[in-house]
Amino acid sequence: MAIMGFLARCATARDCPQVEAALTAMPGLSSYGIHRDCYVVAVAEAPSTELEPLLQQVKEIPGVLSCLVTSVNLEDEQDGGGMP
Repeated sequence: MAIMGFLARCATARDCPQVEAALTAMPGLSSYGIHRDCYVVAVAEAPSTELEPLLQQVKEIPGVLSCLVTSVNLEDEQDGGGMP
């Protein structure tokens, strides 16, 4: 599984709670709260081939303006990756 951190940029501060609720309802997504009244901090855990389609789904949530990827870790998917 790949792990991707991202920010969902909301149109208004009023959109953030509903966006956060929609994100946490999606399988493999976790929210870490609302930042600066306009970003929902989230982490996705999914196969790397599913990350781009997942971001497209997030962008379609009402109130989401954009998604900003902050980190991606593919270590667990690489052969021989990770700690023994």
